[in-house]
Amino acid sequence: MATVQFQGVELRDKRKRLYQNLTFTLESGQMGAVYGPSRTGKSSLLLLASGHLRPDSGQVLVDGKQPDKKRAGVGPIQDLSPMFDTLTVQEALVFQARLFGVRNAKARVKELVMKYGLQEVCTYRIKDVGRIEQFRVGLVSALVHRPDVVLIDEPESGLTNEEWEAAYRDLRALAEDGHVVLLTTVLSQVAERCDLVLSLPDGEVKTK
Repeated sequence: MATVQFQGVELRDKRKRLYQNLTFTLESGQMGAVYGPSRTGKSSLLLLASGHLRPDSGQVLVDGKQPDKKRAGVGPIQDLSPMFDTLTVQEALVFQARLFGVRNAKARVKELVMKYGLQEVCTYRIKDVGRIEQFRVGLVSALVHRPDVVLIDEPESGLTNEEWEAAYRDLRALAEDGHVVLLTTVLSQVAERCDLVLSLPDGEVKTK
């Protein structure tokens, strides 16, 4: 069973302490939200979960181990358009799969492209497709290496209400398939639909 655990985590930046004694656990099948205003450490928490940051004290564990940005267990959903501005959707996804060392990268990308209905935009440059398609391209790029944990920073950003509903269904389906999904948001209505809500800056944790 996949898990993300924060145990007594403290993190400081140059100016202040972002959080102290932060403790929560997310398990397979759950969606968690890190909720709060800007500059409260939401994105930093995702960096801790992905192994790109280390806490000043306490432990962050993914599947019982310290997260490592080179491990295959975590899949961050990213906006690929700034990184692969001149590539088509297909080219960018295959490139990403090969970065993760995925065997039969083209076949794996094709499988996910079919699953998320991206066939019609595969030959488009990423910057030329709509926002919900860009979200799903990011989703596919995060899933190519079959991670247990999926991370996404403010998934509702730039989406219409209808597009966000579609994105939410995609994320909820991932959780129901056994993934751990951890997102950040500034919107209470997004956080309220998750199974666990961590509110920053106070560090309060609520579960359903």
